[in-house]
Amino acid sequence: MGPTPALRRGACPTLAAPMQTGDGLLARLRPASGSFTADAFLALLDAAETFGTGRLDITARGNLQIRGLRTASVAPLSTAVHRAGIVPCEGIAVEMPPLAGLDPSEVADPRPLARKLAERIAGSGLDLAPKLAVIVDGGGRLHLDGVAADIKLVAGATDSTLLWHLLVAGKQTGVCGTEDEMIEAAMSVVADIAAYGSAARARDLPVEHLPPGSSLLAYREVSLSPVGRFDLGASVVLGIAPAFGQMAAHVVRPLILAAVAEGVSAVRLAPGRAFLLVGPAGWNTSAIVSLAASLGFVVHAGDPALRIDACAGQVGCASGRIDTHAVASHLIAHAPALMDGSLDLHVSGCAKGCARPRVADLTLVAMSCDGQPGLGIVLGGRAGDRPVATKRLEDGASAITALGQRVAETVEKGESAAACLQRLGPARIAAAFSAARFNGIDHAGL
Repeated sequence: MGPTPALRRGACPTLAAPMQTGDGLLARLRPASGSFTADAFLALLDAAETFGTGRLDITARGNLQIRGLRTASVAPLSTAVHRAGIVPCEGIAVEMPPLAGLDPSEVADPRPLARKLAERIAGSGLDLAPKLAVIVDGGGRLHLDGVAADIKLVAGATDSTLLWHLLVAGKQTGVCGTEDEMIEAAMSVVADIAAYGSAARARDLPVEHLPPGSSLLAYREVSLSPVGRFDLGASVVLGIAPAFGQMAAHVVRPLILAAVAEGVSAVRLAPGRAFLLVGPAGWNTSAIVSLAASLGFVVHAGDPALRIDACAGQVGCASGRIDTHAVASHLIAHAPALMDGSLDLHVSGCAKGCARPRVADLTLVAMSCDGQPGLGIVLGGRAGDRPVATKRLEDGASAITALGQRVAETVEKGESAAACLQRLGPARIAAAFSAARFNGIDHAGL
């Protein structure tokens, strides 16, 4: 008997318990070591094609998802993963910055503390929410200050003394100490959370259960985008992102093979839907950057595609009702006024909103319009929320263009797109979106 697909939204799909999606079963994989060897990553690409559809996602938190599995193919995939030497993280994952142990600018290498804390949580026997988020952050150029967590331990140094600071539900607690002391402090919070049930998160803790006090820990500068070149002295790391976080194994394989030929030894995943190629000191990355760009990958940190969360859509998922990538690409090309970086943008092929379960400033979602396939616009909500306007799909491209033009014509000097939309308000935004009509041009299959 095969594994039972995980259907509950609060569950995390794993190799042992994949999740049913519109294109079959989906398994999420995070290596316990935090890194794939290049050979192991190539073997994983082969396995994704053999046992699934060959489509892979990199999630917003830097996990790898293998799509299109069948019940009968899950066990062989798991065997192939282990044969490649990949040890999946099981249970609660303790996340770290993607350059952990490589970046000379980090305050401390978080890996030893993360490993010990993961072992303590795994051995505690506590029934914890599968999505409980735990982070150990040693700092560096790709620190995780902006990544949400139930429990976060952050390295800070005062007078050359290393202390780890405890944050709970994103708030500083004033609790700090040595590595061993902070493991005990974190486990105390884990136990408090578990006492409120197997679905509880840190936000469910009453105020009186949080350690009192204020911390001297100062937040660091905004983390850099994971896309780009990072010269770390002993190594050079190149960050590349699949467009909208999704890639096909047969497309990424030649890129990895070319990188291996230039000395790349490892592949790491990064929050922000990117992967990092770890190469030798002095590595000239220009040829790999050019190849990646030619294959459709994002290679520049300012690329507006990095601002859009988009699911697989009808190309890769039976639940998708629109070509989400075509919609997102049209948004970039024909509504540039919306792409100044101030808006969180989401394109969803159905009301489930898998690519972004949380609220977005502006969501374009497939939905019915007058009984016909349509495109809706949701402001400050999720894909399943009530839209302010809908258009028939044939008018969708023109509606997106019209909205972008409305913002471009209305935005005031120094005003962001987000502020402009807020000033316009739902009624005028809906009017701009609704007024457009099909212009006779087929915009990339919308």
